[in-house]
Amino acid sequence: MVVETRRSSAHAKCILLVILLIAYGCSYGPEKKELGFNKYVGPDRVLVLLLPPIAGRGLQYERSGFIEAVRERGFEVDMKVVDVNPMLYLQGRIVEVLKNEIIDPAKASGYSRLLLVGISLGGHGALLYVTQTSQDIDGVVLLAPFIGGFVIDDAIREAGGLTQWEDCPSIEWNYACDMWNLIKGFLSVPGNKDKIVLGFGLEDGFAESNQVLAQQLPPNNVFKVSGGHDWVTWKRLWIKILDYYNVSCTSTNPAYCPIDTRGGHDGM
Repeated sequence: MVVETRRSSAHAKCILLVILLIAYGCSYGPEKKELGFNKYVGPDRVLVLLLPPIAGRGLQYERSGFIEAVRERGFEVDMKVVDVNPMLYLQGRIVEVLKNEIIDPAKASGYSRLLLVGISLGGHGALLYVTQTSQDIDGVVLLAPFIGGFVIDDAIREAGGLTQWEDCPSIEWNYACDMWNLIKGFLSVPGNKDKIVLGFGLEDGFAESNQVLAQQLPPNNVFKVSGGHDWVTWKRLWIKILDYYNVSCTSTNPAYCPIDTRGGHDGM
C-alpha cells in the first residue's frame, strides 16, 4: 500500500508539473493538424470519445480492456480512442483542437449523442471541454481527473463547499482558481450536474480534489474504490460505471443518466 501511494503521488506530481507550465504562458511551434485515433465501430449513432492520461497514447485503453468491457455489456456505440500530444495542454489548445478536428466533424456526420471520457490529464481536458462548450457534450466520465491547485481544495472546504467559495488563496496559482471557477459556473446551470460521472481511487494522489468535486454531484454519479493512480484502479471504476449505465440507462426513469449508450434507445 505504501508503494502504491508513493506511485500515485509521483504520477500526480508529474501531471501537476506539466499543467503548471500553462500558467507561465509557454509558447511552442505548431503541432500536427490532426489528432490521431483508433476507431471501434458499433451499429448505433452514439460516439464515445476517450482521452488518454499524460503519456498521450490512447492505445492503453484497449490494452487495459476498456473497449472489450464496453462490448461485453452490449453497448452498441462507436468509440474513438484519441492520441493527444501533451503540448496541446501547454499551448491551451486542447479544447479548440478537439472541437475542430473530432467533435464538430462527428456531429456533422450524424452522431446524435456524444460521451467524453477522460483519465487523469485526459479528465482535465474533458472538464475543460464540457465547462467551455457544454452544448457539444451529452455526458462526461472522469476517472481520477487532474483538476489543479495546491491549497485551493482546503479553501473550498473551509468556505463550506464550491457553491460558497469565492476567493482565490493568495498563494494559489491563478490557473487552478480559474479552473474551479469554470467548474462552479458549469455546475450552477440546472441539469449540468447530471452530465458528469466521476470515479477515483481512495489512495489516488488526486483523491482530495476529486472529493471536492464529488460533493457537488448527485451521489449516484460518484464511484470510489480502493486503489491509486493506475490502470488497474481505473479499469475497476470503468466496469462499475458501465454496469451503472447498463442498469440506469435502460430503466423507465433514469434519474442520473448522462447518456443512453444502449442500442435501440432513442432518448437520454
